Amino acid sequence: MAALPFNATEHIRIDGEQLVDAILRAGLDTPVPSCEGWTMGDLAWHIGETWEFWMTVVKDGITDVEVLKQLPDLDRPADDDLVDFAVASHTGLLSALTDTPPDTEVWTWTGANRDAAWVRRRMAHETAVHRWDAEAAVGDPYRVPIAMAADGIEEFLQYFSWRGRDEPLGGTVHLHCTDTDRDVNTGSDDISAVGGEWIIHRLDPDGIDFDHAHAKGDTAIRGEANDLLLWLWGRDAGPVEILGDTAVAEQFRAGSLLN
Repeated sequence: MAALPFNATEHIRIDGEQLVDAILRAGLDTPVPSCEGWTMGDLAWHIGETWEFWMTVVKDGITDVEVLKQLPDLDRPADDDLVDFAVASHTGLLSALTDTPPDTEVWTWTGANRDAAWVRRRMAHETAVHRWDAEAAVGDPYRVPIAMAADGIEEFLQYFSWRGRDEPLGGTVHLHCTDTDRDVNTGSDDISAVGGEWIIHRLDPDGIDFDHAHAKGDTAIRGEANDLLLWLWGRDAGPVEILGDTAVAEQFRAGSLLN
């Protein structure tokens, strides 16, 4: 896997710590408006279970789905133990990712085994989005750094945009981050390796075809990288402008949302 334009392990560490801190500040019964029907306790369980699962995959070097099927199911801890469970899972995931060479083959749900670097990237974006959920719930929403958010859009298109979709997209889509060309310091977290524009030619239940290009689509969806990433994930973090065929934009977003 190509090098990322941000330190994924460091973001997992920091964003995970801040996510847990927001849960502690709010209390487990506080609703999470961006995750309908969830409380902070539900978020703690979800992210802890996710961290624990991928820790096991990476630490044990699992490459066969049959091995996964033999793992015992996790039981949700009692409320008094939820945060401790999440913290332990977070620590374990960081240790597994740090101790495992990034080119180590592991199982993934993508239909093919990939490397541990894929897990590192996936967990960085998972943790960042849920940090936003937790901090938005206490009135202080996180902003994902530009380079990381742009890569998160790329990852979303690659692996999530077509999963669960039941019909082809009825047009082409131009996604445009309005802030990825800002002048920033070399080496900062705001250098985007993938650029900030995508033209989606095909999107259907079998996959996606897209290019990085400034090109006219049937609809254009524009916003800062953080806002556009979270819009794709069904969150309303900031203004996103839709131009052209709004029906195509609505179909694109609705069909991409994961239940």
